[in-house]
Amino acid sequence: MPPAGRPAPYGAPPSGYGPPPGYRYPPGQQPYPQGQQPYPGRSPYPAAQQYAAPQPYGPPGRPPQRKRGGGGIATVLVVLVLVVAGLVVRGALSASKPGGHIDSGARYTYTSEAPPAPGNGKDSGTAGVAATGTNPLLADPGSPLSPAHCDYAPWGTQVDVARKFFTSAAACLEQAWRPVLAAAKLPFTPPKLNVTATTAGITTPCTGSSSNFAAFYCSADQTIYMPISQLQTDMFQNHWEVYLSVFAHEYGHHVQAQSGIMAAANKQRRDAGVNSPGGLEVSRRIELGANCFDGMFLAATSGGGSLTAAQTTITRKDAYGRGDAPGDMRDHGTSQHMGDWWSAGFDDDRTAQCNTFTAAATDVS
Repeated sequence: MPPAGRPAPYGAPPSGYGPPPGYRYPPGQQPYPQGQQPYPGRSPYPAAQQYAAPQPYGPPGRPPQRKRGGGGIATVLVVLVLVVAGLVVRGALSASKPGGHIDSGARYTYTSEAPPAPGNGKDSGTAGVAATGTNPLLADPGSPLSPAHCDYAPWGTQVDVARKFFTSAAACLEQAWRPVLAAAKLPFTPPKLNVTATTAGITTPCTGSSSNFAAFYCSADQTIYMPISQLQTDMFQNHWEVYLSVFAHEYGHHVQAQSGIMAAANKQRRDAGVNSPGGLEVSRRIELGANCFDGMFLAATSGGGSLTAAQTTITRKDAYGRGDAPGDMRDHGTSQHMGDWWSAGFDDDRTAQCNTFTAAATDVS
């Protein structure tokens, strides 16, 4: 459920959203297969990497599952568009499984930092105020993101084309977030972007040379990694609004790092034990907070006229399709909570409404 003070959870997603009743993901195709990291990934911290360099922050638990979604659409035309889109996603989902944002069997996540490896330097997220629930960014009444008209470059799966798309999105995200951090008297430096065809050959301070990850943010080098092969483009095809939402979630982790939230949360998780119940709860609070920031940006770019009502409904459905699947490490949150916190950001558009760190444990399960 969203922050205290809001009416009791947003409730179950509209009927018809999510996997069909009784649906079970095929073995090995849960949003983020165990051992997979990032935002869609299963546990962002593979056992062999738990105490290595910081691990990536990525999309919520599972790869995009079936998109679940948000509010109804007023016109019959939009409804028809959504029905068609839903059928496409439904068919894709029966063949592949949902995951952290993008269901490629990898999860999107953040770099939940384990102690930095020797020579790794200090956590780059310490530039702001090292605090979670009391961080200036989350203080009442909070700041909104101004409507942003964004000239997104065309989407395409070729590396150069995808890089231009994410670069244009990064420019818009910076335009939206920089003033908010400035208002909270917090520093802001844009993240770096690494767009590749696959994960092969990528080495990061957060994952080492492992290729077992999806889209994620690594605070050790302030970089968002977007391997195209992990975006489940076979399922979402040209629905670039889904890839934008994944990217906005990862950018939300960068905002957490810049504000100092991530550094404080990572310390809390290490102190509790990375994979202990307390440590996993901290991870869920981080992920759900980034999902709320994701919703805020989607609302801003929609308000600026860069997304249609149909597209925002699809992204809301996607938010309700993320989350920890059965058998996953409980580090991202349920699909209900993933969707509820995304909706809190989208509907309320205030950073204070994204304060997952003061929410009841039952609202971040």
